[in-house]
Amino acid sequence: MEETLEAQTDDKRRAWSYNGAIEAGYDPKSYSWADVPTGTWLARLDFKIWSNKTSAGSLGCYFTSLADGRQYQLSAFRPYRSTSRCYSPTDDGIDFSRPGLDGQIFQLEVGKAANGKIKWLSAKFEKDL
Repeated sequence: MEETLEAQTDDKRRAWSYNGAIEAGYDPKSYSWADVPTGTWLARLDFKIWSNKTSAGSLGCYFTSLADGRQYQLSAFRPYRSTSRCYSPTDDGIDFSRPGLDGQIFQLEVGKAANGKIKWLSAKFEKDL
């Protein structure tokens, strides 16, 4: 398993296209976006896929929870009204569009927005805790 993670970390792409991810053997449909747990939890970033479902675009980040092995998808966005090419949780901390993040462990903080939908608040590298 370590060899696979090492190979992913050396990959210079920012993220996969949806079709590219499927062709590479990833299964994004097995990751849930509807029942993501709220609170703070550790997860491994498995892969990332560009989305064009919004006018600004977003970056789908696919994680596996270290606590129970369940798989979840969270979306990173560019800062509001920005020309930045960074895609981050709400705190604008880590740019998840950077290459070399796949396979790394993060502490994720997830909450709920006023409309009741999941809101990815922040992420920290596990090594920085």
